[in-house]
Amino acid sequence: MNRLLALLLTVGILAGCGSGNKHTSGGRPVTFEDFKALFPEQQAPYRLMADSLLQKQPDSLALQRDVLKQFLTDTLAGTDSTKTRHLKYYPLAYIAGSNLQYFVIRAVDRSSTVAYICFTDKKGKYLNRMVAARKDANSPEQMSFTLDNKYVIKTSTEKPVGSNTALKEDFYMANANGAITLIMTNSNGPTTPGQIFNPIDTLAHKHKFSGDYTSGDMNIISIRDGQDAKTFQFFITFSKDNGNCKGELSGTGHFTGSNKGEYKDKETSCGIGFQFGAGRVSIREIGGCGAYRGIKCFFEGGYVKKKAPSAK
Repeated sequence: MNRLLALLLTVGILAGCGSGNKHTSGGRPVTFEDFKALFPEQQAPYRLMADSLLQKQPDSLALQRDVLKQFLTDTLAGTDSTKTRHLKYYPLAYIAGSNLQYFVIRAVDRSSTVAYICFTDKKGKYLNRMVAARKDANSPEQMSFTLDNKYVIKTSTEKPVGSNTALKEDFYMANANGAITLIMTNSNGPTTPGQIFNPIDTLAHKHKFSGDYTSGDMNIISIRDGQDAKTFQFFITFSKDNGNCKGELSGTGHFTGSNKGEYKDKETSCGIGFQFGAGRVSIREIGGCGAYRGIKCFFEGGYVKKKAPSAK
């Protein structure tokens, strides 16, 4: 039996389940594996554009609400739309992550289409969900999303402003318990100090080079202690050319000398060299890091260490 036929049979089985009967036609209870089989299996990186939400799907592939309620206990029905009786739900993608499982579901009513990412643990226990893409018939604003190979979720919201297009990008990370953390927000509008969320801010910083280094409000290098004396953790974010060129990178570096460090990305040719001094750090690219920045700017320059707040 090929996958398509198996999928259609599973849809038919689940469609026949009433709100009080969660069993297959053969009497076998509907399992999480049955539910997962309804979703086309994909791998990260995965991208869903807002325009693709308008593509019609056969009603035979629609998910039944009682099935959603069985496996996604925080039922989607009625939460984000007042026209719940017109809503239909379609499975778009299943992605197996390192700590979580990701289910992308399309919810359609008469005037709008929304895509949700629902999170379960590795055993199939429902944890949380978020709106990741949207296309409204009566609004020029639209939202798309990308799930990268590090399982960072980037939502991109676009809307026309005069003859231009305003773009806002929000970066999220879903933790193993399903909690969703906003990592950073980018916008091609005027930048506002304080928009940056430092994901390693609360980690230990006892090493002499650990701390936060800045070069303006939107340019930060955060250094934190590593697992041993030979390593350090870092987070870099910068915005140059009035916000037209931005970059962000985080990872684990290794000390290569008494005041030098180096980072090499495992998935690209990107590398960063760190030169520490008295209250300063300088960085330079030692490999192509275009995957983490704009094409007209680089991870480079000097940053001054911020004074640590006094302990009370």
